[in-house]
Amino acid sequence: MAKILFHFGEMSLKGKNRSSFENRMARNIRRVLGDQLKRNGLHREHGRMLADVHEVSDALLDLVALTPGIRNFSLVHESPLELEAMQQAAVEAVEAAYGKDVAGRPFRVSCRRGNKAYPMTSPELNYEIGGYLKHHLNLRVSLHEAEIDVRVEVGAKAAYIYTRKRVGIGGLPVGSSGRGVVLFSGGIDSPVAAYTMMKRGMEVVLVHLYNSTINRDFAKIRDLARQLSLYQGATTLYLIDLEEFQRHAIALVPAEYRMIIYKRQMIRSAAKIAHTQRAQALVTGDSLGQVASQTLANINAIYDASDLPLLPPLIGMDKEEIIALARRIGTYEISIEDYCDICSFLIAKHPETNGKRDRVAEYESMLPVEGLDYETRIVRFDSGREIDQAG
Repeated sequence: MAKILFHFGEMSLKGKNRSSFENRMARNIRRVLGDQLKRNGLHREHGRMLADVHEVSDALLDLVALTPGIRNFSLVHESPLELEAMQQAAVEAVEAAYGKDVAGRPFRVSCRRGNKAYPMTSPELNYEIGGYLKHHLNLRVSLHEAEIDVRVEVGAKAAYIYTRKRVGIGGLPVGSSGRGVVLFSGGIDSPVAAYTMMKRGMEVVLVHLYNSTINRDFAKIRDLARQLSLYQGATTLYLIDLEEFQRHAIALVPAEYRMIIYKRQMIRSAAKIAHTQRAQALVTGDSLGQVASQTLANINAIYDASDLPLLPPLIGMDKEEIIALARRIGTYEISIEDYCDICSFLIAKHPETNGKRDRVAEYESMLPVEGLDYETRIVRFDSGREIDQAG
């Protein structure tokens, strides 16, 4: 049996609303730990949670590290609050992490009292536990160059001792900030936008618009959705065929305006999914000025196609920043695989960069923006696995 101690960042600042964030975080931790979590094995104290698990694997810890809301976590030794028990638990923690042959290695002890009623102060605990470790393991005290950092947290009913912390991704727990629909192109930007909103606590639904004339293989899109499900858990991907609409647009809209018209219809389609999913916003991968459709004029001409707010989390980031984040979350290598972009299908070599709403309204008056029945497929993922497909 092992114990994992979780620490959180922003949730500790939520005041009276903190319990709702903690409830969501607890639900997400239970999902990640699954069958390894003992029955009634998740316990909460102010600003942290402790999980009793049957077994710990590297794969399980990797999933924990990808869970939004967790600032850091550690495998810990739990001890009664008696000093002698804490001293012995500290020895066990050092030997479990570094082996028994640690003589002469520099170390330090860092105690924190969450339980202010405990009779000993943090400096007193540092001294008593540090002295015990120095004597029993022949360690060398070094506050500034320690190789072994023994941390002791005094809780309400027990103390938790550990030597190593694993960093999480921080943010807020998924589901604590509502639900949104991501326009999911399969390029570099939209998966990063989806991840960014997950980290801010949004549960995202992915909507990929395609043209069946040029797209029939969705392996890349599914791989990206599968990767993102490592962060969110249960993730739904909608695949919607806009071939019929694009056929009308190509026949009736000048080439330089087609990209604007395409994107407006994509937003309408995503908004319909958002309403069925009770989502409160749409999310795009737009970065201001990056491509022709992302000039301020065109963003203004495109975004009013939806009655829901559109959130562009990457709007102020440059391409190198977005690529760096894509590499970090594991989507970059998938995103650069070849794929036909629906927005680039039969558009002008130099698309309009200063879209006018009156021109947009004129062209859309000739198009079936409502009433078409698009073929839709649904694929579901969970924690890096594809679950099922419908439609």
